[in-house]
Amino acid sequence: MVFSVANTCGIRCEALMSSCMDIIVKSDIDTITLEKALPCQIVKQITDSRTKLGLQVPGSNRFHDKHVKRIYRALDSDDVELVRMLLKEGHTNLDDAYALHYAVAYCDAKTTSELLDLSIADVNHRNLRGYTVLHVAAIRKDPKIVVSLLTKGARPSDLTSDGRKALQIAKRLTRAMDYKKPVEQGKTTPKNRLCIEILEQAERRDPLLGEASESLAMAGDDLRMKLLYLENRVALLLLESLAPSFYESMKLNWIDALQSKEAKMYRLKPSKCFPLQSL
Repeated sequence: MVFSVANTCGIRCEALMSSCMDIIVKSDIDTITLEKALPCQIVKQITDSRTKLGLQVPGSNRFHDKHVKRIYRALDSDDVELVRMLLKEGHTNLDDAYALHYAVAYCDAKTTSELLDLSIADVNHRNLRGYTVLHVAAIRKDPKIVVSLLTKGARPSDLTSDGRKALQIAKRLTRAMDYKKPVEQGKTTPKNRLCIEILEQAERRDPLLGEASESLAMAGDDLRMKLLYLENRVALLLLESLAPSFYESMKLNWIDALQSKEAKMYRLKPSKCFPLQSL
């Protein structure tokens, strides 16, 4: 962000630009990330400087592989079927291409969900920087993507190389006032706040916090129902912002239907089900 601003300011921020350039050249940020965030001429300067200094990011050549690039282009076009066909050629796989990391970082929630539904990628796979897909999702701050990953078995307790969990990343990128301030009636809950709530819920359900835990996908119907609740809550909040009156009637119907289903599943009275009235 600072580098982008410094680049926009031009000669007035030349010293800041130089400092940012030096930091990025020596960092482990991959070429794809740079290309998505910076002008092509700046990216070329960075890659040229790395080459001269012998500081090429380990494994970065993989991102220049034509087969990996074809997968990324297919994802940019939201064409998961094309991705599946490219994988059948056998030149690479989703994990080696870090395709799930790419989708979570740059594609919409629907495309990411479709890629997850292929069930051929390790949802806890780490990229070259040591980030799992859930860590990337915490940076992206899209609650739908976070819920999709948790439902597929992403571990909220996994740490980055510098010791941070997805929840800590999400909190670090959210202002305290945005998280703690009560949401005004008629206004939607900020996405970053929803992500924090979802990750907190997932951590409370994680049996071995900070260690390798059982996949959340195997945690049973109880957690699945709660994650479904959170996913539907996101949908309801979006609906509320678009059509408040319609939202109120739909909310009551949805609560009754989901509580009845939940009560039947656990053979509980509706009053003991997950507290949907908190919406």
